[in-house]
Amino acid sequence: MRPRRLPIAALFSLATAAAPGCHGTSVPCTPPPAVLSCPDAGGPSFAGDVFPNVFVPVCDNCHAPGQVEASIPLTSYQQIYGPASGPNQGSEAKEIFNQVFESCLMPPGDAPVPLDEERRQTLLDWFACGVQDSPAADAGAAP
Repeated sequence: MRPRRLPIAALFSLATAAAPGCHGTSVPCTPPPAVLSCPDAGGPSFAGDVFPNVFVPVCDNCHAPGQVEASIPLTSYQQIYGPASGPNQGSEAKEIFNQVFESCLMPPGDAPVPLDEERRQTLLDWFACGVQDSPAADAGAAP
């Protein structure tokens, strides 16, 4: 009998449930609007806005090398968005959207740096505008 593979969402849920220190109760949050709309001025860039202002201060406390959630790294565009093409394209980004906006499980209530309203809006605008930046825009983000 071959072992069955767990979906990424199940692995993510198991990993976050078992991680000491970077998981607590979820924080109250408002679900996203039913229809996301990209701001008229355009969305935030990954390298200039989302990575340094959201992922580094909020997510790196747990999802970086040497941290308790290092198995789910969120330290580069490729790790967050996934491969440039293929069936897994954007899969981690979709899971982040689910965990942050739909399930309201991330970041956990005891996170060292909370996802405040400004950071939350930056992340939501990035999703609303398509989540895609050129991987070349990933310069400066750790590989």
